[in-house]
Amino acid sequence: MAISIQRFDKEKAFESHQGTILAMDVLPEGVKAPFSHAYGYLEDGNMMEIHKHPTQEIYIVYSGAGFVMVGDEKQAVQPGDVIYIPPNENHTMIAQPSGTFLWAAFWWPAIS
Repeated sequence: MAISIQRFDKEKAFESHQGTILAMDVLPEGVKAPFSHAYGYLEDGNMMEIHKHPTQEIYIVYSGAGFVMVGDEKQAVQPGDVIYIPPNENHTMIAQPSGTFLWAAFWWPAIS
């Protein structure tokens, strides 16, 4: 087996969430997983569209700093933070006024 590495590449990323973020797969091509995944990328104070879905989700902040909003709660986040987003809760990410903000998102059907 060869080592397979995937890194976020702004040039290969695509617009997502109504064009409010750049995204790309987290896992290398061909890797099968029991969850969905994507990198999220923002710059210069921009905000991902506020949205919700029936899945459970976590975000892992990789670089930069910003804010997460889940429901009515807003908190500052930084690299190494892991954020849990419950099903059907409005949520978004917001970049600091200057700089870049990168996280990985993983989501799966709600488990009861």
